[in-house]
Amino acid sequence: MVFIGLVLSLLVCSREAIARDLPPLIPAVHSFTSASSASFKLPRQVRVVIDVAQAQSRKDNGLTLIPPTLTDFANTFVADLKELFPETVVRVVTGEILPSTMPSSGDIVLTLVPESIAQTFPLAKGVPTTEGYQMDVRTSAVIISGGGPKGVFWGTRTLLQGLVLGGASFPVGTIRDHPDWQTRGFMLDVARQWYPINFLEEICAWASWWKMSEFHVHLSDNLFPSATIPFTKIYAPFRLHSPKFPQLTPHINESYSREEFDTFQQKCANRGITVIPEFDNPGHSAVFTQWKPELALEGDGTMLNLSHPETIPLLKSVWKEFLPWFHTSQVSIGADEYNFMFADEYNNFVNTMSEFIMAESGKKIRVWGTREPSQTTSVSKDVVIQHWAFSDDDPLNLIEKGYDVINSDDGFQYTVVKSGSFPATLNIETLWNGANNAAGGMWYPAIFDKYNASNNPRLDEPRLQGSIMASWNDLGPAASTPLEVFYEIRNGLPIILAANWQAAPRPMRLTREQFDAGFPALQLVAPGQNLHRLIKSRGPLIVEYNIPKKSPAKIKDTSGNEYDGTVNNGIITTPLTSKGHNYTLLVEITTPKNPGTFLSGPDNSFI
Repeated sequence: MVFIGLVLSLLVCSREAIARDLPPLIPAVHSFTSASSASFKLPRQVRVVIDVAQAQSRKDNGLTLIPPTLTDFANTFVADLKELFPETVVRVVTGEILPSTMPSSGDIVLTLVPESIAQTFPLAKGVPTTEGYQMDVRTSAVIISGGGPKGVFWGTRTLLQGLVLGGASFPVGTIRDHPDWQTRGFMLDVARQWYPINFLEEICAWASWWKMSEFHVHLSDNLFPSATIPFTKIYAPFRLHSPKFPQLTPHINESYSREEFDTFQQKCANRGITVIPEFDNPGHSAVFTQWKPELALEGDGTMLNLSHPETIPLLKSVWKEFLPWFHTSQVSIGADEYNFMFADEYNNFVNTMSEFIMAESGKKIRVWGTREPSQTTSVSKDVVIQHWAFSDDDPLNLIEKGYDVINSDDGFQYTVVKSGSFPATLNIETLWNGANNAAGGMWYPAIFDKYNASNNPRLDEPRLQGSIMASWNDLGPAASTPLEVFYEIRNGLPIILAANWQAAPRPMRLTREQFDAGFPALQLVAPGQNLHRLIKSRGPLIVEYNIPKKSPAKIKDTSGNEYDGTVNNGIITTPLTSKGHNYTLLVEITTPKNPGTFLSGPDNSFI
């Protein structure tokens, strides 16, 4: 049940209302109808009211197999509210929400809309999504009603952003909002560069601030062989460790256990994000050919010989072991950049794995776009194609043939850490103004080709699933800290996600002026993470130790921040973790007799 006054007002509001009274939210909302010039001001005491009839609802028509309840999302919201506004006292209650019920002053009510209203939250292709929501902001209370619990959660992101930008106030009126595409994602190559699991959890928390829906995790790959380093010796990680296949994880200290990966997926789900895992085969498979060299394709040991009778049974056994780990209805088998001389073998492999994974787990598969020149076979239409380069596939042609397609075009959405082949950061000018070389315009997921608009599908194309930005580590573990990838995506990924939420042709879409006005403040406060590695300080000096020759048990911090250290066996331990950009480190030290680690923290070490 919901408030009758809310439902009636939403039925008549315009989806093209001008949001001039709203702060610069990222993404922009689809519709805002201002009720007055007044505002809701966050009181010192807030009551978060969860509709008892919907508290355990897991209604979700997305890809997750572990959809959080409305109560789960409410708990995340409450933690974020306390983090952003620590002086606010928050109380959580459940209550019966009747048509005649009026919220009390200071209430933030979380509920679901009736099914008839939920059907009016459409994706760009016209299909209803449970990620939509409506928010009724009054001077004394806020009511967020979702098409599903995740829709309510996205509504809380809108509310929190507005409160941050508005100095704890939000304009009175009605918001009606929903994504244009279900797939709004980011892919990270965790195979060729190791990332601790807690770092991936922080990426989820940060990206959900911009309403990301999928975190594609590339879990296996290899570096390139050379004349001096054969495929048997190259770095070839596989990041999930199972006692059943210890041969895949010789670098066991740089792998994730099932418990760790479970927790990671659940934490991401609690912020609206589904983890999409990828094992890349039959190319990029040196981790398998190092284990079983007899399965290597002659002439390129990083590829599996699909004609060998043991190859596909081995891959099936690996997938059978790990499929129960994955809480998503789609997984990726990679399947890019295989030898085109074996097109039929490749197509048959993809179809075989598609049928096997569906039969084993009910999951569909994705593959990277790969142009296989076969005249007799083709990849099944049940397989989702992730386009990345026109040299490897034609996305519009695939759509016209009946394939579901995800846009990861390398002209807009590719970065490679410390490589000259692709930029290290997204080209912001291209995203805002380079969708068409002649006419300009902002990029959005229906833009594959900036040179020829006839290669791009319609905005409402049913088979276009959305887009995923990709960040690769082709050169291997070249980063000095995992944080480098955050600096790489920080300024560009929110633009990609905003364009996935609301396409550029929409009248209410995010403008560059709005983004530039809101992003500096919002990106520093995304709750649930500290990727900026911010440290609270009373002034510019964060910590200062004057260490005597004979070290006491405790070292006083003379900066005024009281970050006192402790000393044990000549090692000083501080209460701090890491400090992000920007800082100056000044040290006066006598050269030690024996070299060793000078500074060490959770992100890196200085030796």
